Amino acid sequence: MTVQQSLKSLTAYPIPPATLQDIAEGCGLQHDADLTPEIRNSPEMKRAKARAYAYLITAPNISQNGVSFSFTAEERKQFKKLAVDLLKEIGDDTSSIGTKYGYVGEDF
Repeated sequence: MTVQQSLKSLTAYPIPPATLQDIAEGCGLQHDADLTPEIRNSPEMKRAKARAYAYLITAPNISQNGVSFSFTAEERKQFKKLAVDLLKEIGDDTSSIGTKYGYVGEDF
């Protein structure tokens, strides 16, 4: 199994391969590297898993090839908890996980 395949195995949701590659490489991993026990337990892999879960927090509900994927608010909370727990385990900042930015109102 490669790093990218391991990240893909976290969910049946169709995360684009380029997104998984970007997550892996953004965490200092080679997406096509074999997943060794050292890599599996490394801070970089835990960070990549957290980012994959963070992606799922805001992933849109979709239908693909006759199969629908949608997450309840409770499932999205669980993804956030998984991401935060992984980041805390390696001592990373968790403040931006699931944070939404935007403007609500009519005056700037």
